[in-house]
Amino acid sequence: MALRSRANHALKNLSVSLTASRTLMRTHVPFAASPVRSITTNPAQSGMTFIRHATTTTKFHGFLPNAASSHRHLSTEADSAALEESPPELRVQVLDAALNHVHQWGWTAQAIAAGAKDLGLSAYSHGLFPRGPIELVEHFQQTCEKEWVQELAKIDTSGQTTHEKLSAALRLRLSKQGAFMSTWPQALALQALPHHAPGAMATLAKICDVAWTHAGDRKRDLVAYSKRVALGGIYTGSELYMLTDYSEGFTDTFDFLDRQLKEAQKLGTTAEMAVQQAEQLMAAGLSAMQGHKDANRP
Repeated sequence: MALRSRANHALKNLSVSLTASRTLMRTHVPFAASPVRSITTNPAQSGMTFIRHATTTTKFHGFLPNAASSHRHLSTEADSAALEESPPELRVQVLDAALNHVHQWGWTAQAIAAGAKDLGLSAYSHGLFPRGPIELVEHFQQTCEKEWVQELAKIDTSGQTTHEKLSAALRLRLSKQGAFMSTWPQALALQALPHHAPGAMATLAKICDVAWTHAGDRKRDLVAYSKRVALGGIYTGSELYMLTDYSEGFTDTFDFLDRQLKEAQKLGTTAEMAVQQAEQLMAAGLSAMQGHKDANRP
């Protein structure tokens, strides 16, 4: 019952964030988000960085500039020239700088604008990102993946079981989102929008493939794909569990992850089980969306 209650709480969180994100894409109204959590390091977790709650409140604002300023992406000729000279590199620099402002502004155009200002550019340089804040979320996911793959390559897995390898890999990946957990419901809501969902699914598929490859499964047959689908359900469940986990170092989330991995190992990873887990995950998502519709029904 406690697990079901926690899962319902996480899904409700995600539904509320989805509602807020859709509203913000049409308006420019600020709203208060969940408390920001301060960063802390738990020595028992191999130097991983985690976070705890604090009393600070995050303020989010609309994703897009208001109508009066939407036509002005750059306010100076110097900004325009700089963007034309090296847009790919500059885009990465702006997004890197914007991550430092996510705690204050959330995953919004305001965070991107603040990052641009840090680099001496106009705040309207967020016009570099026509798809909006989802590009900031995707940049963060790509940065995490790159760091994660590099760190996994340094881990000595000799003598470890498949369960231990998968658990260590997914713990490390989840921990990289820890510092942004107070705003992560908004990131999940952005990724859940229909036009962003393909990219989110591709990210999840890559996470599962990297984890299983780290565990020694490099096959590309039906069984291998079913294992990755099943692991996707476990990872997504752990990610949602993490939204309402206030334990030190997210130990409750990692315990939940281990239980799910052990349960999957007992049942055996078959294509049928993978499909069943995927159906359960979709049912949970549809339930959250239905709750959103019911809450906004006149």
